[in-house]
Amino acid sequence: MDKEIENILTLVAERANLSEGIEGVRSILLIMYRFPSLKNKKLSQKTGIAIPTLAAVRNELVKAGIIEKSNYLGKKGREWVKSNLNFTFEYDPLPENFDNILRELPDEFSYLNEIKRLLENRPSPEFALDQSHADFPTVLKKTLYLLKKGDIEGRQIIFLGDDDFISLSVGLTKLADEITVVDVDDRVLNFLAKSAGKLSIKNLNILHHDLRETIPKSIVNKYDVVLMDPPYTNEGLRLFLKRASQVLKSNINVNGKGYPIVGKKCILSFGNKPPNEMQKLQLSILDHGFIITEMLPDFNHYKGASIIGQFSHLYYLQTVAEPKSKYKLSFASGPIYTSEVKGKSKPQFLPVGFHFIGELRFKSHKSLLNNDLIQKIFINSLLSANLTVIDIYHQNYQPFGYSAIAILKTSHAAIHTWPEHGYISIDIFICDEFNKGLHVIRYLKEKLKPEKTEFFYIERGNESMMTYKPVDLGGN
Repeated sequence: MDKEIENILTLVAERANLSEGIEGVRSILLIMYRFPSLKNKKLSQKTGIAIPTLAAVRNELVKAGIIEKSNYLGKKGREWVKSNLNFTFEYDPLPENFDNILRELPDEFSYLNEIKRLLENRPSPEFALDQSHADFPTVLKKTLYLLKKGDIEGRQIIFLGDDDFISLSVGLTKLADEITVVDVDDRVLNFLAKSAGKLSIKNLNILHHDLRETIPKSIVNKYDVVLMDPPYTNEGLRLFLKRASQVLKSNINVNGKGYPIVGKKCILSFGNKPPNEMQKLQLSILDHGFIITEMLPDFNHYKGASIIGQFSHLYYLQTVAEPKSKYKLSFASGPIYTSEVKGKSKPQFLPVGFHFIGELRFKSHKSLLNNDLIQKIFINSLLSANLTVIDIYHQNYQPFGYSAIAILKTSHAAIHTWPEHGYISIDIFICDEFNKGLHVIRYLKEKLKPEKTEFFYIERGNESMMTYKPVDLGGN
């Protein structure tokens, strides 16, 4: 979906007051395209969108010139969605629901069998990386599941690791706009590159990267769908969930106004755990801005993988706007693979707080002379992040300069100005949500408008390592 079409659907969602946003509009058009005779009640059941809101969206689609009448697409609408959203199936491509068993591959998808021979020559699993190959029926099932959900046609898809090589099956459909695979194993990437060439898959990109490192900005806020089968540990799961939330589209700017994007998809495969560990899994999902909309048990079957009983569940996740979790399950950089975590004598470190420091530099010194305005912006940055200010101490220096320290319910924040140097420093320590610290930084940057900024943070606690990490405001 190109930028102009995203803008159009974003405005349709806003005018119809559709909380599901652009993805909600797309899902309505997808169902109308596949099931042209559906009334609002049935359409509501299939999309999960309330009937009054659904009717409002349809009316806005008519006003936008996308569909002919509010109750059907018409020839004009069908051509519009086919051309701009790249919808292909004018029917349900898999009318029979399937859960964990693929009984028969429909004839029209028989071409997917072409990859079976290739998969027999996959590089052997690297067990130190928690790799184990999904069997061929699982590869087919996952591809067909995405087709049924409408998550391949016209979509930008990213795989966070793909030693199963499901990206080849998805690429073979020729329906995705773009497919990217990120993996730390060069053997996997080399095999993908060679196989994509043999299958004439033109839109598959590969990227060597360790997800424990900061992800490249080129893949941040870009994709519609993430697929991942992370390491079998909760530490690995949290890391992959964080990266998934970063690469999925989360915001869009239309006519100078920013809009959050919700409803982007994450297809997560993860093995069974004891009840207390399953609770941590679900809390981690919520903590990283996802909701579980479907769970298919025993969906994935593997060759080997005895540690997870040779199967795992499939979770269908969707993003929500601005998650506010009280669980604070942020990962700490460290062991994520089973062999590493098992070798640890202590549980994974969870921070008691986050310490942010930053520098803001200005070409014009005049903006730093208004101490009252700087104090107002400073306090508002804390309040807008839902931080409780207990007290504030400030000092006006002569001939110029200003300092303020806010005592927070969850620690403190400080700001200091040096107008003669065009410089402001900030210091924020919160025993609260990591995202609140990010909000403060973003607010200060937006309102103070510096020419240059640098921000760093560390996780504080009894076992924390005193090493500051750069803050990526574009991706976190």
